[in-house]
Amino acid sequence: MATDQIKNEDELLERLLKGDAYAFDYIFHKFYGALCLFATRLTSDKFTAEEIVQDIFCKLWSKHTDFPSLHAIKAFLYISTRNASLNAIKKQSRKMKHDLELAFFKDGFEEPFLNEIIYIEAIREISAEVNALPDQCGKIIKMIFEDGLQPKEIADKLDIAISTVYNQKMRGLSILRKRLSDRGFAVLTSLILSIYFK
Repeated sequence: MATDQIKNEDELLERLLKGDAYAFDYIFHKFYGALCLFATRLTSDKFTAEEIVQDIFCKLWSKHTDFPSLHAIKAFLYISTRNASLNAIKKQSRKMKHDLELAFFKDGFEEPFLNEIIYIEAIREISAEVNALPDQCGKIIKMIFEDGLQPKEIADKLDIAISTVYNQKMRGLSILRKRLSDRGFAVLTSLILSIYFK
């Protein structure tokens, strides 16, 4: 997808309001993965999560003339995904008669959802910046964080010296430190700790 065809958020919104399928596709690719991860973490069911998110995007398309800003679209996507995920859990809990799960829906449980959205957005930011890293550097960072591989395993798979893996990892982290927001780098740091101290 040629993302450079859309210059800024104002143009993206204007084209969406006019029913431009490319603008819709742009938004779909921008948020689909993050929303699926968000719904999966809520429902613990990847298949259900994907169905929920696809349905939310159908609703977005049917309401595409109703949004005053890209921020409003983002809020609609996350709130709708959260509500649909909660409804899915409610149905499941009724079937299984798990009264404990019903407490999840009482007032006062908004903060976990906000934290979850913040986390998912940080993951989305990290993913975008990792994809923008130089080729070998980006490949090694992905093998560490997405595949959970240790430096020796990466060196063997890529047929390179383990020192190269360490150098490229440090180079990648240095670049990411400069490019990521404080929140994004904090999440990245927690991922590093979870990988090396699991």
